[in-house]
Amino acid sequence: LLSPIKIIGLGNIVRGDDAIGHLVLQELQRNDQFPLSLVNGGIAGLNLLYELEGMDAVILIDAVSSQSEAGTIHRLTIPQDWGKIRQWTWSSSVTSTHAFGLGEALTLAETLGILPPQTVIYGIELGTVTIGNSMSPGVEESIQTVATQIIAEAGPFSHA
Repeated sequence: LLSPIKIIGLGNIVRGDDAIGHLVLQELQRNDQFPLSLVNGGIAGLNLLYELEGMDAVILIDAVSSQSEAGTIHRLTIPQDWGKIRQWTWSSSVTSTHAFGLGEALTLAETLGILPPQTVIYGIELGTVTIGNSMSPGVEESIQTVATQIIAEAGPFSHA
């Protein structure tokens, strides 16, 4: 049975805080309350469009730089938060060689008419992005919190 909601973690696993999307997915894999459709999106780009197409609801997780304290959790929704989504620097955009990141992918999905009606983005504020596995303390602490919030948010969909 396919889950009516897809959860997509973005980021680069070998770049410190930028691995946040992957780490939240790992945490979600431990959830045994109900099946979740988890997708490792890597660095956002055109591939993201394939994951969005045909979905009613999607939750995206990415590291973001918006001048807040490291580990700050931002929950954004479309269309309410388009301004922030397009202005902020998403880590998947920075690490993408074509500078085609989350904001651009979602804008294109909307233009093509394939943006899921319910699109939620969890942006976790970056601290340091260095090569390796070390993470900022604030970012590390936010992993469990975000996973818990996503499980609460995805729950109703899993029983639809």
